[in-house]
Amino acid sequence: MACGAVLGCLGWSGLARSAPAIDVLVSEPAGIYQETAASMAQVLRGEGWKVTVSTPERHAPQGPDLTVAIGTRALEAALARPGRPVLSLLVPRLTYERLAAGQAGVTALYLDQPLQRQLQLLVLALPGLKQVGVPLGPMSQVQEPALRRAAMTAGIQVGSAQIQRGQDLRAALDALAEASEAFVLLPDPVVAQRSTLQSLFLHTYRLRKPVLAYSAPLAESGALLALYATPAQLGEEAAAWVRESWGSAFRLGAPRYPQRFTVAVNRTVARSLEIDLPGEAVLTRQLEALQ
Repeated sequence: MACGAVLGCLGWSGLARSAPAIDVLVSEPAGIYQETAASMAQVLRGEGWKVTVSTPERHAPQGPDLTVAIGTRALEAALARPGRPVLSLLVPRLTYERLAAGQAGVTALYLDQPLQRQLQLLVLALPGLKQVGVPLGPMSQVQEPALRRAAMTAGIQVGSAQIQRGQDLRAALDALAEASEAFVLLPDPVVAQRSTLQSLFLHTYRLRKPVLAYSAPLAESGALLALYATPAQLGEEAAAWVRESWGSAFRLGAPRYPQRFTVAVNRTVARSLEIDLPGEAVLTRQLEALQ
């Protein structure tokens, strides 16, 4: 019995010594960055993993097995120190591809949701929907072919308008509104500028067109619907991915979209546009059934 106990202790000690070291870089030590880091760290630390959290300015890695970069600034800092695997979180797909495409040992759990899932949500929320309009900026224009494929799968049509400057957005929305019953807002720095979001949503309200966006703040600002993964969902999903990928080293594989998601509905906008929407829980269950 004593020998078994000693062997058990030795085995536990060996496991503790061999626990992977995860270095979590957050773009800012607050908000969704810190929430995502805390969610991930809670899961992994509870299983005996070594997790440190720091900002790029205070980053002093000591031989971590994996760097988790949360946000664009953190990803840029992680890429500047090659030689260890990197997992990117809270970065949209197009931004990630611009910064890290083709780099070995670097992968991502994207911030944005798959285009097909976004269009499926609109179809569930707005029965009879035939066409959506999507303004595309310089970064998101490459998504036009994928948008058309996703629309075909969802059984609707998509109209797009390409803009080069934020000043062109209003005219693009006017043109799209002629044939579109709703708009989809994608994460593009020219289309979704923080300084012009209020005027964007005011204009779509005047056009009487609902908007599907990609974050909770955008739903609060004036989008009818938003589809996104919460910081807790992203942190927990990332922790599961990291755990499943650990052997003698990390083999995370290709970048991917989140499997988990949250649906937000702006009821004030729904009432103003006289749209009768199902509840968030109902829409979530219906969308989950399609995945």
